[in-house]
Amino acid sequence: MLLHQDVGFHNVTQLEPAEGGGLYLRRFPAPVRSKLIPLGRMVSAESSGVELRFVTDSPNFCLAVSSRPSVLAPFETHLQDLFIFRGAFLHSHHRLDPGKINRINVINIGNVEKFNEIAEPHGLACGFSWKVWRILFGRYPAIYWGLDTYDSPRRPPLATEVPTRRWLAYGSSITHGGAATLHHGAYIYHAARVAGLDVLNQGLSGSCQCETHVADYFSARTDWDIITLEIGVNLRPSTSPQEYFRRVSYMLEKLRQTHPAAPIVLLTIFPNAASAAHTAGTNAVSTERESQFNAILRDLVTGNAAGNVYLVEGHELLDNFGDLSVDLIHPSDYGHARMGANLGLRLRRILDTTSPYPLSAA
Repeated sequence: MLLHQDVGFHNVTQLEPAEGGGLYLRRFPAPVRSKLIPLGRMVSAESSGVELRFVTDSPNFCLAVSSRPSVLAPFETHLQDLFIFRGAFLHSHHRLDPGKINRINVINIGNVEKFNEIAEPHGLACGFSWKVWRILFGRYPAIYWGLDTYDSPRRPPLATEVPTRRWLAYGSSITHGGAATLHHGAYIYHAARVAGLDVLNQGLSGSCQCETHVADYFSARTDWDIITLEIGVNLRPSTSPQEYFRRVSYMLEKLRQTHPAAPIVLLTIFPNAASAAHTAGTNAVSTERESQFNAILRDLVTGNAAGNVYLVEGHELLDNFGDLSVDLIHPSDYGHARMGANLGLRLRRILDTTSPYPLSAA
């Protein structure tokens, strides 16, 4: 976790000076963003799944933040929402005014005495201590200006106050959080709560291309214990099966070289209007390539001798076609919740078989 001014910045790899002041909260560092396709350079700048985390004895604090509109706001619902949690417990919801410095005054709703009386382990719900303040950002470029705890000291959370294992989630707009009306309602956050994981949102709407430089970047990172790869739907229009195999094989090999004991989980494409089971147009390019891509993923897992590569079928996660939104590709809120519950249980099972400290024993 990146640290600055005694605050932890979760899912932030770079604090970049913003024009006019403040610090952009970047999920991807500039050298990686600059090599993405044009759309990827824009959506990678969104602070999706970024959190500020800190512990303080102050009953009140004032947060100063600003934002820029999301580049996809004209096409998707991307509200400038900010949510505040105490550990796993929701505290408040705030709507940012983009382009302005928003000063959010927070008072201690739910007094400390009540939390101190919570029987263990409930005070560490979903792996988070209630003592940890969490500021959750959504799908917009967020800018941090400062935090005032009114002369009370603050500190970043201890390792024992947050989930012990971190999950890097790479994928398309669905992983990024597309169509979820509340960003933290996207499927990866539901799954993280079920599995007791701390998720790092590395979704790239419309631009999950599985490039070699992205594979090199993820493999060089040392801040994750399990990774999921939702790769395929953004590659259907322009990528041959041969090129798809090359890109996925390269990413798997790089990840296995640097993280030989970490579970690598491949997700086949989630059901959508172009899926063979749901369309009469089975000769369409997208339909054919989706079937070919899914077959490649299955073969790669079957042929993996190391045993740390797993397959989860997309249709087993989004198991009701009616859980899509009207674009027939992004899940609705119902779909995200259902997918997250299904995936969270599978990740728990995978981690129970690969870790010397199984989740089920906690």
